[in-house]
Amino acid sequence: MAPFGVSDTDIHILLLSFIATGLLYEYTHAYLDRKLPKWDCLPKTLRNRMCIEIACIPVRIGLVYFSLPSVIWAFTPASNWTAVDTQRSLIACSMMTGAYLFDLMIYREDVFGVLHHCMGPALLLWTRLCFSSFTSADALVSRSLMMFIFFGAATGGVFASAGVFVLRVGKKYLKRDILHRYFALCVAGLTATTVLSCYLNVLYFLHTWDQAYAYFGLALPLPIVWETFECYLQWRWLLRFYSIEDQLRRGDRRSKDYSDKSDHSRRVSDYTQELPSAFPRGTLSVLRVLVCQWVLLLCCLYFKFMREVYFRWSTPSAQAAYQMEVASNNSVEC
Repeated sequence: MAPFGVSDTDIHILLLSFIATGLLYEYTHAYLDRKLPKWDCLPKTLRNRMCIEIACIPVRIGLVYFSLPSVIWAFTPASNWTAVDTQRSLIACSMMTGAYLFDLMIYREDVFGVLHHCMGPALLLWTRLCFSSFTSADALVSRSLMMFIFFGAATGGVFASAGVFVLRVGKKYLKRDILHRYFALCVAGLTATTVLSCYLNVLYFLHTWDQAYAYFGLALPLPIVWETFECYLQWRWLLRFYSIEDQLRRGDRRSKDYSDKSDHSRRVSDYTQELPSAFPRGTLSVLRVLVCQWVLLLCCLYFKFMREVYFRWSTPSAQAAYQMEVASNNSVEC
């Protein structure tokens, strides 16, 4: 493969992912048109959105396969990283880029969602330009990217897509208690992937801080800011899902979920009784505590960077003390 730039293999995988996603999108549209009654009653933008989410599922499964090894061994020494791991990371980025490029062709109302899906092409280009030496030097950032792909684009994406489909489409075919049960399962899965993604990534940067600072230098805030934005989106969607689950449980969504008058008259009584919560009491409070703890860990990253900048540009005596501290830490590690 080429030492820099995008290789033929990258382009081939990207095109295959793009074409496969497009074909599955068209097939899903045709299948749901034939099999689901009232499918035509849904807004066209919603139908397109649901079909593309389903069409991306095979690519998400492939992302799980190629990114999982990097996630499992993320906290092992960088010397364990091999050329095979680099190849896996490049394949995962190419697959995600192809699917996300097709996804960007489908209208979505969420501006943050569009920005999130622009990350696919950006990740492929960045990884290919900077982390494709097929040596252990690729491990530093590639492992972090693979964690985001595994928990965000792959597993988390499946739970989020399933939850949206159940909520927006299943409401016309399922009773409220069954609809709530399926949606709660999606929320539970999204909770696990979001917490693991956000915590593992910030802990990974804390674990590899010295190597990261040695590589990025004063540009280190760039990947940290990118991580902050991505994790913010994940927390935002998760808390939104919990809010929807609570509204669905209490019956607050009945007026806007049923635009079909025949369904509305038949099912209003189905929404008059509050359902038992699918989650233990205080779950949302615990989740907010986890968010606050994650913010504190993230602040530690920014504090460590400010500390590095201070000692780098401070008085000569402070620089000497800092260099002695770094040297002693390196000797202890050795």
